[in-house]
Amino acid sequence: MSGLDAIHAENLRVRLGAADILQNLCLTLTAGRTHALIGPSGCGKSTLLKALAGVLKPCSGGLFFQGMPFGQSRVRIGYVPQNYGLLPWKTIEANVFLPLRVGPPDLRPPEGGAEGIIRALGLDSLLDKYPRRLSGGQQQRAALARALVTRPDLLLMDEPFSALDAFTAAASMDLFLKIWRECRVTTLFVTHNMREAAEVGQTVLLMAEGKITARLNNPCFRNACAEEEKERLLGRMAELLSKAMPHA
Repeated sequence: MSGLDAIHAENLRVRLGAADILQNLCLTLTAGRTHALIGPSGCGKSTLLKALAGVLKPCSGGLFFQGMPFGQSRVRIGYVPQNYGLLPWKTIEANVFLPLRVGPPDLRPPEGGAEGIIRALGLDSLLDKYPRRLSGGQQQRAALARALVTRPDLLLMDEPFSALDAFTAAASMDLFLKIWRECRVTTLFVTHNMREAAEVGQTVLLMAEGKITARLNNPCFRNACAEEEKERLLGRMAELLSKAMPHA
């Protein structure tokens, strides 16, 4: 680990039932960068995010923030699950502010900073609504606001755009990246889509069978690189994923 490594997982093992979902997984996330995590269904991507978020407890191995174990470092984590995780009986305002009201006092930043996030995500007029009254894109923005109000050290996003139509997904991605450029939070973003990984991740992590199998720097991140260069990156992703997957 170095001073630039915000998050480090060392020999992480997570078991669900009789199956080892994560198998001695090692992972390093560089501070202030976006990391796209891509891999086939069932390879453990969501399980990894849940372990980092504290939803699942590893059987063995360690999680570290700036060189210190998670339990000692008081790391702030924002988490956007696949279904957004909004409480249906609470208004959008109550959902967004929930982490500030129930989290440990020493991990709560001033509430005043949340208003800027709400404005940036266009939620001002929706605060008194309930999740069922919102579109998928609006629910996604509310879940992102809730994850960001704590000013997290680590932002975890589990396929946040997968349930949206192509137009809404593209608009939501652009909005996320605009906000990310302002806060530069260390981010791990799970996706099945290689093109989405190339758009969102400064670093692209490939996963198969419960392990990180490759790490690629992305020269096309928010750059106007030639289409040929982007296709080479996508081809390299596909090649590495194919090699890592079991073959009959």
